[in-house]
Amino acid sequence: MTISRERAADLSRRIVERLRKTPGVELAAEPELVRTRLVQAFLEFEREADAIGDAVRAKLLARPRHPTEGSREWDLLYSEEVGRAFSALVSRGE
Repeated sequence: MTISRERAADLSRRIVERLRKTPGVELAAEPELVRTRLVQAFLEFEREADAIGDAVRAKLLARPRHPTEGSREWDLLYSEEVGRAFSALVSRGE
């Protein structure tokens, strides 16, 4: 899934607006700074997800008997490997 910079900016604007309207929540920085950092985080996450997806794809294609892309077996193996890759990132604290 690709997220455009405009979509990331829209989501970050909505998040900041909601946070500002939430009782008991006070932003520690200027709203524009928070929005900018949210946009960066969304785009960075997408880059990481794309890199993981590419690595998993290469790993599956390197198997001696690799499944056909788009098949049920491919989808299951791809999902498992992506889940493992994200879990490894989280466990390392990245």
